[in-house]
Amino acid sequence: MPHRTIRAMGFALLLAVCAGAGGVVAPAPARLGSATTGDATLAARAREAAGNGLGHRGIEVAFVDKGKMTFAGLGDSGNPAHPAVDESTVFEAGSIGKPMTGMLLADLEDRKLLDLGTPLERLLPERSFSDPLIGQSTLTDLATHRAGLEKMPDDLGMMRRNLSLMLLGEDPYRGLGEDDVLSAAESASAGTPGTYRYSNLGMALAGYTAAHRAGQPFPELLSARLLGPLGMRDSRVMAAGDPLPPRAAEGRQATGPAVDHWFASGYTPAGDIWTTGRDLGVFLRSVIAKTAPGARAAIPTHEAERGGRTGLGWFTSTIGGREITWQNGATGGFTSYMAFDGAAERGVVVLGNTDRSVDAIGERLLGLPPTVHPTGSRTPALVTALASLGAPVPLLVAWLRPSDAGRRRRSGLVCVHALFGAAALALTWRRGSWLSIPPELWAVGSAVLLWAFLLGVAGTGPRPPAEQPPPQPARTGPLVRTVALWTGCLVVLLAAQL
Repeated sequence: MPHRTIRAMGFALLLAVCAGAGGVVAPAPARLGSATTGDATLAARAREAAGNGLGHRGIEVAFVDKGKMTFAGLGDSGNPAHPAVDESTVFEAGSIGKPMTGMLLADLEDRKLLDLGTPLERLLPERSFSDPLIGQSTLTDLATHRAGLEKMPDDLGMMRRNLSLMLLGEDPYRGLGEDDVLSAAESASAGTPGTYRYSNLGMALAGYTAAHRAGQPFPELLSARLLGPLGMRDSRVMAAGDPLPPRAAEGRQATGPAVDHWFASGYTPAGDIWTTGRDLGVFLRSVIAKTAPGARAAIPTHEAERGGRTGLGWFTSTIGGREITWQNGATGGFTSYMAFDGAAERGVVVLGNTDRSVDAIGERLLGLPPTVHPTGSRTPALVTALASLGAPVPLLVAWLRPSDAGRRRRSGLVCVHALFGAAALALTWRRGSWLSIPPELWAVGSAVLLWAFLLGVAGTGPRPPAEQPPPQPARTGPLVRTVALWTGCLVVLLAAQL
């Protein structure tokens, strides 16, 4: 057999092995499992509402209809000891905690323990606000997102935390305490007070101010005034280091990577509640019946975005001629949706253990017409495809260039390209738009990258011409240009995912 044929067969075999390796570690988007618990009719409706289930892993549903509650669970909780999802499975509910904070504020005012119209500078006289407009804002302004505060502090520390969430799946709020929230408020600038601007910082500040005036830590106040009276025995604020609830679900990104749980932090009043479908069903039923402490918080009082209105932590939208009061939430690996039609005395809670939104599922279960949910720019999907397939290309170019002064220099460039190419593929594995483009793109790119790298290291690339040119002084230009090019590419890739 000719040497060239043997060599080609060796290349092909190596490529096949690399392709197999790339396929083994390719992204694996979540899919809703076939397991079902609870009410069969509700479960069937929820599964239909979830469509193909891509990006979902487990879903818990509570439905309230004129005081009657039904529950259903679909898929996998991710908890090996209790894999089935049911009404007792514990989920992180994120910003669904905001209505609870709003109701706590309303209840304290109803009990004459707090005046929501009092300026912050009088409620927190020991604090000095750099922007007088922040000090003049009230708890009502904060809880209706009208104090002009940004969503989160816009500083390098928060940017670093967001990057750690994006790249490593870490809790971006870990280590932040009440003093961090108060300090952020002291140094913040009000945008346009009186105009709607969604703010986690504002809601956290409102919650801690109420707790300060009541003389109790916020988690204790929430439990004593709301969770306890409603009998929400499986709902709590979890602190780092606390043992996980035995029936706690595991959260993941919709595209597959694992993420950390989010525990109590300085931003707990903005949404750090861990809860179950059963507890939220009880909560929602009492809000619809107006028997919950501070239930008036759900009454819309101010304008919000896109024609909606806001109460204390609740939003109200007119959808299909019906007035729907709602809130949704998200943490690194969980999403939630809670909504009700007060006139029909009907409401729904949907909890999911991936970061794919469950809003549309809840809306369909309420019988609402489809609404447009922002899905983000198509740029991340395009960047994912380009990075997945394009990362190996410079490596192959470097490997094939016989003009480089010797195989050693060419091999050095091959190694540099391989390193940066692997970084690009690792980033797209973590943050790629694998729900909208085939994960196989990543597998193909990683296979070609590994194949070319092995060929480069083995020195089996094209040999230099028989007549070698005179030795040239070592040049660092190609290496510097390569590093600069790849650094720029990674920065663009990273920016596209933020």
